[in-house]
Amino acid sequence: MNKLELMPLEETVKWAKHNSWYVADLLARRGTEGENPLIPRAEYEMLSFQTTFLQHPWLYLWLGEKVGMEGIRETCSSGHRDFGIKTITPCNIQWGCGIALFGRLFLIDGGLIGPNDYIDNLRIIYSYWRTVFEGYMRQGMPAVMDSGYVLQVLDQDVVEGLVDEVEPLDDPEMRATVGQFNSLVQLMGFLDHYDCRLGLGDTGPYEVGDKLVLVRDCFVNEKSFPWTYVVGDLPFSYSLVLTYDKKKMMRDRKSGQMKQFSIYNTGTLFCDPPDYEDQALLEVAVYMRDEDYPHGKRTRIPLEELDTHIEKVEAAVERMYRYLAMKPWFDKILEGNWVYVAASLPYVRAHDLEAEAAAMGFWDMHLSSMEYLLKGYSKAAEVQRNATAGLGAPPPQMPGFRCRGTKIGRYEIVH
Repeated sequence: MNKLELMPLEETVKWAKHNSWYVADLLARRGTEGENPLIPRAEYEMLSFQTTFLQHPWLYLWLGEKVGMEGIRETCSSGHRDFGIKTITPCNIQWGCGIALFGRLFLIDGGLIGPNDYIDNLRIIYSYWRTVFEGYMRQGMPAVMDSGYVLQVLDQDVVEGLVDEVEPLDDPEMRATVGQFNSLVQLMGFLDHYDCRLGLGDTGPYEVGDKLVLVRDCFVNEKSFPWTYVVGDLPFSYSLVLTYDKKKMMRDRKSGQMKQFSIYNTGTLFCDPPDYEDQALLEVAVYMRDEDYPHGKRTRIPLEELDTHIEKVEAAVERMYRYLAMKPWFDKILEGNWVYVAASLPYVRAHDLEAEAAAMGFWDMHLSSMEYLLKGYSKAAEVQRNATAGLGAPPPQMPGFRCRGTKIGRYEIVH
């Protein structure tokens, strides 16, 4: 009989403690970024994280019954062979259920629940998350901080095949066009997903000969969102395969000219200096996909045709800004909630269960999450600052044992 195999409560405590390292590392880096003043991100994150924590444990149990443990792992390993799909991006796979854990963080830091409340939810979430990790990263590790800030998901032979399709950027005009397209599709991915990283993701760096390779996916038209009509006829996703001069990067790292070239758990490349990516960029290939996994088809776009796509994306960006500017503030909180709840969508979509999940209440808002939002609404920005500072939420406080941390971030149960 298919079912989600639940970890013991003691292991749940260990995972809760270990997870605080990931949360602190991830949110501290995100705290260096700006925000879109048109979007109430702190408020909708409070609502959506709480909704997912309270509402989606049933989803994970149901998926376990539907597809079993191997089916869950298969979902998360589909990104080993394909890209331009949400099952390759860490925000949608690793943090699809991780978002539920942020909900607990917000609830505790907001003083709305205690660390021992909703223990069953926590146990289900971590059991599902562990299964996700087992199928996702090639390195078999839970997070990129465990693998030196490298996120290698695609199989090596897939990456080598992609390198055969890249085009050089020797022409300054073509380099500028690619730079414009790269910026626009990332912006559109952000806007379509209400200023959060569910709309894009980098994987890599992969090594192929004397090159490093990144694969960047930008989800510019999630058709399950009610505002897809604003986006228009953009494809589901655009993807860029980017190659970099590995020898130059090694020299620059040694000299100190390049201080950072790392991918974080959101699938986000951070560079120091910020423009270093362009300095080392050699070649690129561009693709688009019409639907998400397991459907749809990927099509390569010759670089000489990028101008047409730039015009379409620019028009969609303008329409989306107008839409956000006219939308009432509280309505945007509710729509932002829709975005983060959809982080779990790839789990059901991968098995053609999207319609069935929706009929069972996938998109419904838990009454308690709205109650908690109204109680903690005024604290949203403060709670988010606490989270960004890495304070996090404590593990369950169980009598008889405690968690002891080590310098490398692994924890053991001490009776």
